Amino acid sequence: MLLALQQRLDALLSADGPQKVNSCGQLVPVAQYFIDLRVVATLVLASWPEGSYFALTSTLAQAIGREAEQRLRDSRRRTSGASKRPYGINSLLSPMESSLAMGAVLGIAERMLAAREKRQTHMAVGSLYESALALHRGTFRDLAHLAGTSSALQEVLSRAKATTDSSSLEIHSRGPRNG
Repeated sequence: MLLALQQRLDALLSADGPQKVNSCGQLVPVAQYFIDLRVVATLVLASWPEGSYFALTSTLAQAIGREAEQRLRDSRRRTSGASKRPYGINSLLSPMESSLAMGAVLGIAERMLAAREKRQTHMAVGSLYESALALHRGTFRDLAHLAGTSSALQEVLSRAKATTDSSSLEIHSRGPRNG
């Protein structure tokens, strides 16, 4: 499975490869697709185990789980000092040490971006994005507007953000006054 994924990605990068590829139901330049792929892969990892049902095998899911746990531990270590910002875009987008985990995450991201309609991508990616926003809102809002992402992915993430923002409004009511 991972070898087939590598071959598909290599074909996109080859000199005689396509000029455009589907991302979120829209044809986008290949270079832009790889930025979208990177963003969605980051969301898969950051919101784990939210996307675990997209993993093709339990071995691949376990590899992602180990990587996600390690990154969360590293993030917590970084916040124990002077910095209170647990995540940064660069740390989220950094390559994984495990090629198995990297392939597993990219495989999930590739399948999510391959949806023929934005609505399908929104259903898949939206829940990951909402989980990531709950983890650290500021950082993941930045990720949604990362330079070079396709307008289709930005629309999917904006729609998910709007849903999250409107559903997180709290209604406060006062109880009866005593006295």
